[in-house]
Amino acid sequence: MTDFNFDQGQLLQNLEAFKIFESKGQSAAKMLMPFISQMELSFLDYMTIRDLMEFGEYQGDTALAIVLMAMFAALQEGSLCLDLNQDKLMNRLPPDTRKKAGKTIGDFLFGLVEGKYQKLITRNGDEYMPLILDESGGKQLLYFQKYYIHENRLKNRMEEFLKAEVSFNIPDQKIDNLLEEIYSNPLAIRVGQDNTPIIKDPQQLKAIRLALKSQFSIISGGPGTGKTSLMVNILRCLVRAGVPISHIIFGAPTGRAAQRMTETVQNNIATIQEPSSEDSDLLDLKGSTLHKILRYRSYTHDFYYRDTNPLPASVVLIDEVSMVDVVMLDKFLQAIDPVKTKLIFLGDKDQLPSVEAGSVFAEMIPDETHASRFKDRFVVLQKVYRSGVNLLELANQTNKGAFPPFTAVNFENALLSDSDQWAFVKAESLDKWQEHIYQWVRYQYLNPLSGNKKSFKDLIVKVGEMTADQIVSSEQGQYLLRHIFIAVERARILSFLRNGIYGCTVINTLIFNYLINEFDPLAKRQTHIFSGALIIITRNDYSKELFNGDVGVVIKDVNGTYSAFFRRSGSYISFPVNLLPSWEFAFSMTVHKSQGSEFDDVLLVLPDNENHRLLTRQIIYTGITRAKKRVVIYGSHAALNTALLKKIERQSGLMW
Repeated sequence: MTDFNFDQGQLLQNLEAFKIFESKGQSAAKMLMPFISQMELSFLDYMTIRDLMEFGEYQGDTALAIVLMAMFAALQEGSLCLDLNQDKLMNRLPPDTRKKAGKTIGDFLFGLVEGKYQKLITRNGDEYMPLILDESGGKQLLYFQKYYIHENRLKNRMEEFLKAEVSFNIPDQKIDNLLEEIYSNPLAIRVGQDNTPIIKDPQQLKAIRLALKSQFSIISGGPGTGKTSLMVNILRCLVRAGVPISHIIFGAPTGRAAQRMTETVQNNIATIQEPSSEDSDLLDLKGSTLHKILRYRSYTHDFYYRDTNPLPASVVLIDEVSMVDVVMLDKFLQAIDPVKTKLIFLGDKDQLPSVEAGSVFAEMIPDETHASRFKDRFVVLQKVYRSGVNLLELANQTNKGAFPPFTAVNFENALLSDSDQWAFVKAESLDKWQEHIYQWVRYQYLNPLSGNKKSFKDLIVKVGEMTADQIVSSEQGQYLLRHIFIAVERARILSFLRNGIYGCTVINTLIFNYLINEFDPLAKRQTHIFSGALIIITRNDYSKELFNGDVGVVIKDVNGTYSAFFRRSGSYISFPVNLLPSWEFAFSMTVHKSQGSEFDDVLLVLPDNENHRLLTRQIIYTGITRAKKRVVIYGSHAALNTALLKKIERQSGLMW
């Protein structure tokens, strides 16, 4: 198959990059061309490399150019620094360039020892230079100054939290009484269709005690481990222990994740048979993004809350911490006073790390090699309460870099598999792939929903007989919206990529062109949207309370107005499409975008390039664990094996 990830735009960038180096000499440019053609850096990266070399007066130094290219490639993959161990440095380079680069890298390392690059690289972290060489941990780690500063500030701040005394002490007997109370029959959170009270799981009890007794605590748990109800029970204990609601801040890295936190509290409190006044008070607690909590000021590009003006809070609880990069986490923790404020981290250590640089949350979870400083400050929830063992076993095996034995099946059989099943479908021709997308669309959006005689299309047609106001306010409109959103959350195509034939942009375009004829044929001549389209918000709009990651459905009402509807804690909000912040179609999304969401059925699409840099076991794990009932993995065995053998290992100095 053709590798669609290497597009014309990348080719043009490579040609422009070649011209930059060509100006410094034909021989240098010729030597660098194999690296340029394979490392997929942006033109801006190459311009920065040129500027750095000119700043230090190292024009024509191919060894330095290759190292700087490796630094940008490492940063692109999420590393904070570049390990200058020669073997590790060579592994950062494209495989077929390593033999040629061996002597050149050796020349760079020798020159570094001899002080050749002192106009560009300093060993003094307090000196204002573009690159910092840190040799403090027995390694040679080369940083861009920005990441060196943020990593070290974060490390120092975490030490302050680890050394801080608990700001408000809750006696053990009091904690015992609180636990007895919140797990008692009338006050227990209930789950499932039969409203079964959650049980006193030992790990959950340990996590609650840790959060109440420590100034800083870490709780990690995968899907189905009860992390959300645990979060609510921690909050219930805190308010019962005397912490005012107004002194509790809880948030997440994205607007959608923050909104889900709010919904989690409200939904869990709603299951309690006889909620206390403290439980009812929690309904006023709203999740916020980290930027909103710190009050980001765009005109000065900084935050209102910072080290000189800390957050006025007794407790700060952050969910989905694995998605927070090192720069944002540093800025956030600088705004929290370790002496006055209790800090609680929640997340999934096995999930994908942040899109930006750093893998801070995973590095905080102790093992035999690192993070011993946190050994008394963390709990990993392991017991899974979700029914079904096959998907759980698949996720566990993925974490270990292996899959249970399997035989590839055809796409139709994969679609019709039973609940708690998974299947692998081998990618064939591009025509076949397009037909498989259409099969998926027909099955998920045109066929009757399970337990319902109506399809998603039928529901969209029916609800379009009302005005937008009637849809939101009437009993019938609420009923139809409830079933529409059941269908919306029933299925999603998850891709590793945005671009290329297996990327979510192309997949969404194919689905758009197919469904517009089925749902709203007149729209094709009039607008870029259609009634029944799934969309995802890509930029926060706090005035409308729409957040990056919010998924909605577009409906054309009886007046012909296109409005987007979004679910909000048992009710719905709507806005005319032309008043929405930036958005894109959401029949397919990247695995990164899907974090924190769950769907009945997931079609997980692997890249056609079996050596693609995004192929890792963490992204496979994250994609699999988005599914509650069925997973179809689509691609080649070679791509899957590459992913299982490769674990994201971002380089940093945060070995605690």
